[in-house]
Amino acid sequence: MFYINDKAFYDEPTSCGTCPFLFIPGKDTPSFLPSGGGTGGKCHCTIWDEWHHTWANCPRRCQKLFKTALQYPDGERLVIVAKSE
Repeated sequence: MFYINDKAFYDEPTSCGTCPFLFIPGKDTPSFLPSGGGTGGKCHCTIWDEWHHTWANCPRRCQKLFKTALQYPDGERLVIVAKSE
């Protein structure tokens, strides 16, 4: 198991729908998110602040992030911070 921003990953996600950073309207709690009708059935990725389909393959930047986190020793945590300009 590895952690990214205190979210537990038991395995490397193969699609956006299996990633803990994806908020699925109706399933997850934030009520401020649209019900999916206005977003074309997409769900909100909180790490990149983007909208993705649950069935979409993970973007390459996410795959690189997961591979980096998998190389960390057990007990270590990867923290991602936003770049401020």
